[in-house]
Amino acid sequence: MLEALSPRTGSVASPPLVPDVEDIQKGYAHLHCEQRPVRGTPVRLFTFPEGNTDETRTVVCLPGLGASGRSFAPMEPLATTLRLLLWTPPLRTPATHTPLLWNLALLDHAESGLPGRFALLGSSYGSLLSIAYALAHPERVKALVLVSPVASVHRIRRLALTLSTLVRSPRPLAYLLAPTVARVLGGLSLPAEGRAEIVREARRLSPVELLRRLRDVLAADYLSRLHALQVPTLVIQGGRDLLVPRRAARDVAEHIPGARLELIRSASHLPYMSHPDAFNALAGDFLRRHLD
Repeated sequence: MLEALSPRTGSVASPPLVPDVEDIQKGYAHLHCEQRPVRGTPVRLFTFPEGNTDETRTVVCLPGLGASGRSFAPMEPLATTLRLLLWTPPLRTPATHTPLLWNLALLDHAESGLPGRFALLGSSYGSLLSIAYALAHPERVKALVLVSPVASVHRIRRLALTLSTLVRSPRPLAYLLAPTVARVLGGLSLPAEGRAEIVREARRLSPVELLRRLRDVLAADYLSRLHALQVPTLVIQGGRDLLVPRRAARDVAEHIPGARLELIRSASHLPYMSHPDAFNALAGDFLRRHLD
């Protein structure tokens, strides 16, 4: 069980893997959570009640740095026609693997319960996982949706380096900084319940694990390999993203054969949370077309 320091007392506390429902904000609390042991690692998988169950229409959604699959709750309108599986990377990964390599191994393991072929929708760090998985296992990926894509550290702003310094802060300070980081990532249009969701999950992740994931981002250099992706790809970018600039999203789209770039101009780094109507229209139309 992940141990964390209490911000008030400095004592060691062990938060439950799935928090009490009263800690989860309205609009996010109704998702079903299944905990799957994959390679001995507990993985949380969220699904929508009464959602589509057709395996041929499976979309695995991979969240951003420090977020859980629950952050995709605003995508619920798509669950009537798509089987959305909201994957959450484990809170702790073994020292024998980088978080990126460990999550790739979990996604491809039989115990994950994923179908033979599926679509991937990845946000930020999740887009890095999606790209790496599609390159390693092209035969399993039907389509890609990359949101605020991370493919090379050379194309993201220095805020990433600033975040790497912040997460080295003592636990209580990092705990207090979480709301500010959520506002930066979500932008002015992110509803309060969305910010609360990001803060709640980020506070459950240890600074060590967050730093290890951030190192994956800082080491990323996939641009030169993107031409090998032969899968339908949609790139969605927020016009006010303070972390991933437009040129980074444009570079990703230009390097993937046939990829399409769509911009949600008033959105920031988390458009599926802040602008769900616009995001769902773009992602839903694309995914339905390539999963039919």
